[in-house]
Amino acid sequence: MNYRIEQKNSFTIAGVKERFSHIEGLGENIGRMWSDTPSETFKQIAELGDTEPYGLLGVYSGMYEDNTTDYYIATITKKSCPETLCKLEIPSLTWAIFEITGPMPTAMAEVWGQIFAQWFPTSGYEHAEAPEVEWYSEGDMSSTDYKIEIWIPVIKK
Repeated sequence: MNYRIEQKNSFTIAGVKERFSHIEGLGENIGRMWSDTPSETFKQIAELGDTEPYGLLGVYSGMYEDNTTDYYIATITKKSCPETLCKLEIPSLTWAIFEITGPMPTAMAEVWGQIFAQWFPTSGYEHAEAPEVEWYSEGDMSSTDYKIEIWIPVIKK
């Protein structure tokens, strides 16, 4: 697993949001959200992106409430959020950032499993109660050289 620990200042995301059960069919529901989001909405979100890393994000927030999670398809922005979209302020945090290369969704699913089964038990870190972020680069998601990152908020044990 290729990862780095990085401190990031607070940032704002803007995009679309849905609430899902994180017990039943979370992956399927998120996949459906991505496929059902209109291309005009993706364009509106992408045009807001003005802060690195550029591109789209998948953000899980509120995972500790009532077995639900809010999921955002978003981008990092300093621009005003249009009324048609939702925004979320993410505080300054320390992140474990896992770099992934490979086709979606297989490459990402494998690393998610390894993070919790292998990395956390031996890392000296624990999960901070804050949003998790998936960063998607531009390009062909089915390509063997497609770039993705998973950002997990962490605190030292």
